[in-house]
Amino acid sequence: MGLLTGGAPIPLRGVAVEARLRDLATEVTITQRYHNSEEHPIEAVYVFPLEEGAAVCGFEAWIGKVHVVGTVKERDAAFEDYDDAPAAGHGAYLLDQERPDIFTAGLGNVPPGAEVLIRIRYVTEATLEGDALRFTLPTTVSPRYAPAEDQVGVGRSPAEAVNPPLAWSVPYGLTVRITLDMPSVIRAVASPSHPIALSLDGTQGTVELGEGVTALDRDFVLLITLAESHAPAAWLERDGERGHVAALTFQPRFETDEAPAEAIFVLDRSGSMEGTSIHEATNALQLCLRSLREGCRFNIVGFGSSFEMLFPESRPYGNDTLQTASKAVAAMDADLGGTEILAPLQAILATAPHPEIPRQLFILTDGQVSNTEAVIGLLRKHAATTRVFTFGIGRGASHHLVRGMARAGNGAAEFIYPGERIEPKVLRQLAKALAPALTDVRVDWGGARVTPAPSHLPPLFAGSRFLVYGFLAEGLPATVTLHARSARGPVAFPLALAACPVTSGSLLATLAARTLIRELEDQASETAGRRGSRQRRERPDRLTDEIIRLGTTYQLCSAHTSFVAIERRETPTEGDLQFRKVPVLLTHGWGGEPVQMLRRLAAVPPPGAMPMDAILERRRAIMSPPAYLADALTYSADWEVPKGAAQAAPRPLDRLILLQAADGSWDLTEDLADIVGCALSTLEVAFYGATGDGATIRRAWATALALAFLELRAANTEDEWALLVGKARNWLGQCGAVSPTGEPWIALAKLILEQG
Repeated sequence: MGLLTGGAPIPLRGVAVEARLRDLATEVTITQRYHNSEEHPIEAVYVFPLEEGAAVCGFEAWIGKVHVVGTVKERDAAFEDYDDAPAAGHGAYLLDQERPDIFTAGLGNVPPGAEVLIRIRYVTEATLEGDALRFTLPTTVSPRYAPAEDQVGVGRSPAEAVNPPLAWSVPYGLTVRITLDMPSVIRAVASPSHPIALSLDGTQGTVELGEGVTALDRDFVLLITLAESHAPAAWLERDGERGHVAALTFQPRFETDEAPAEAIFVLDRSGSMEGTSIHEATNALQLCLRSLREGCRFNIVGFGSSFEMLFPESRPYGNDTLQTASKAVAAMDADLGGTEILAPLQAILATAPHPEIPRQLFILTDGQVSNTEAVIGLLRKHAATTRVFTFGIGRGASHHLVRGMARAGNGAAEFIYPGERIEPKVLRQLAKALAPALTDVRVDWGGARVTPAPSHLPPLFAGSRFLVYGFLAEGLPATVTLHARSARGPVAFPLALAACPVTSGSLLATLAARTLIRELEDQASETAGRRGSRQRRERPDRLTDEIIRLGTTYQLCSAHTSFVAIERRETPTEGDLQFRKVPVLLTHGWGGEPVQMLRRLAAVPPPGAMPMDAILERRRAIMSPPAYLADALTYSADWEVPKGAAQAAPRPLDRLILLQAADGSWDLTEDLADIVGCALSTLEVAFYGATGDGATIRRAWATALALAFLELRAANTEDEWALLVGKARNWLGQCGAVSPTGEPWIALAKLILEQG
C-alpha cells in the first residue's frame, strides 16, 4: 500500500507536544518540524486536529535562525497577506480554523533544504469526568462522511476542507511530555490509549509516552484522579487596563426526584462503527432499556446512509415493547453505510414531543461528518423541547460534533475510548436525563459591572462541575452567587471572592474570550442549520463582527480570524512553487479490520466481475473526497475478507440484565439459575412455604436472587446496575409476596448464594 502523495516527499518530519495540566486549565504547546528535501521551493499544507475547546492564542515560526511571530487578523486579510508574500519571494506562515477541532497550517515558499519549526500554543479548560480529570490530545483527522451538498462548492468544498489525504505510513511521529500541577495529592494517573512513563511526587508529576515516539493514529487520553474531590473555587486575574477577569467553578449538589421521560436512542450504524464500537454501543443500549421507568416512552433510531426507526413513534415502556426492542438491538450491526446524521434528527424533531413528558435524545456515534454546523444548528433550534446527551465512541471521534450537539441541546457529552467501560458513562447520562436539572440559571455578581462568559447559562445537573467567567470592568464583589430553580423550588450557591488572590497574565482572559467566541460560533451554526453548511462563511454580520473583534483583541483563532506570520527575505526565493499536502494516518481501527474497511470503501466485487475503474467509481459514490485511498488501493483477486475475532463471551452481568422485565422483576428460569450458579431444582425448593400468589412468589424469589447476585458478585460494577436495581427493589417491596421465613427476600437469597 503506497502513500497518497503521488510519490513526492512528505515535508512534515515530527510533532512534539508539551502540556501543563492544572486544576482549572491546561496549557499546550505543539511544535511541528518540517523539512524541504526537494530541489525547488514548496508550499506545505497540513490539516490536523486540536481539542474542541482550545483557545489557540500563539503561533510562531523558526526558519533556521530567523524567528517570526504570528498576528491574528480577520480571515480574508490573513489569507491575502499569506498569498502576497510568496508571490514576492518571501516566506509566509498561516494557521486557520476549519472547524473548532480541525485546523490547517500553511507554510508558503519554503526554500530547498530549509527546515521550519512551527509552534502553536493553546489553552483549554480541564474536563471533569466522574472523579477524574480527563485530558485529550487529538492526533489525527478521521475520515468525515460528507453528504452530497458538502461535496460541491466554489473552490474547496466543505468535504475537502475537513478531509486531508490519507496514508498507511508517514515519516513523522509524536512525542508527548505533560507536567501535572494539581491542587491536591495525585492518587492515580492512567491512559486508556497509550503506554505511559510516569513520575509522581504528591501534587506534582510528569507523564511521557512509554514508547518515546508513537504514531499519530489515535487520540491520546489521560485520566488523573486526585485524593480530594474538586470543590467550588474562584480565581481572579488582572486584565491589563480593562479591569479584572474572574473564573468561577460551581458543583451544585441538590436533591432530585426521577421523572418519566421520552427517551429516543439514536445509534450510529454506519460502517465506521464496525467492530468493538457497535458491540459496546448495543450492550450499553440494552442496559439503558432496562433502566427506564414506568411512565417513560421510548424509541430507537439506527442511522447510516439511511435510517430505521424501531417504532413509527415513541411507545410506552412496558414488557412487550422492551422485549421487542431488546431483540431488535441484539440484531443491530454497523451495516447502514455512510454517516447521514442530519436526516434522522430532522425526522425525529419534525414530530411534536409528548405534551406531558420531556423529550431526551441519546446519540451514540463515532462522530465524523462534514456538515457539523447544520447538525448543531438543528438541535439548537429545538432546544426548548428536546434535551440532547451525546457519546463519542472510538479513537478519533469529532469532539466538536459530540460536544456541540450536547451544548446545543442543553445536555452533556461523554467520550468512550476503546477499552473504557461504556456502561457507567451511558448510565450517568441517563440518570441526568431522568432527573430534573436546575433551570433559570444565573449568576449574581454582587452589583459589579460585568460581561459574563457565557452570556446565557445552560441547565445544570446535580454534581456536575460548571465553569463561568466574568469580565469585571470595575469593582470586585465580595461574594458571587449562583441562583437557579430546582424541581423543589429556588436554590442558591454562594462563592466567596473577597479573599481570592489576584494574579497577572492573560490565561483567564484568553479562556473567557474563547468562551464568548464559541457561544457566537454556536449561534451562527443555527443559521447554518437552516441554510446548509456550504454557506457557513457568508458576508459579515453582527455575529461575525463580534467574533472578529474578540479574536483580534485577544489574539485568538476562530471561524473568522486566522494567524499569519510573514518572513521578509533580503534575497527573495526564486523557482516554481510546488504544492504539498501532508497526509495523515488513518485512525487506528477505523471501520474494523483494514481489509474489511478497504473492501467496503471500494465495494470490491468477486474477481473479474467489474473492472478496476468501475470499482473506484462505486467507491467515490460512497466516500468523499473522491481521492480517498485511490493511490493506496491495489485490487487483488487474492483478497479475502477475514471473519474477524469472535466477540468475547457475554459477562454474567450482561446475561442477567437481558433477563430483567420492564417492571424491574426477574422470572425463575434455567438461564437465571445458571447465572447465579445453582440448580433450578434447588432454587425451586428454597421458596416452599412462602405466602402470596404463586406466580408472584416465583418472580419475587427470582428478583431477590438477581439482586443478591449483583451485590455479592458484581459489586465492582455497581455504577452499571444501580438504576435497574432501584426499579427491582421497588417492585419487590410492592409485590405482596412473603418469604418462607418472613425475612426479607434478599436476605434469604444471599444465604442461598453464599452457601453455593
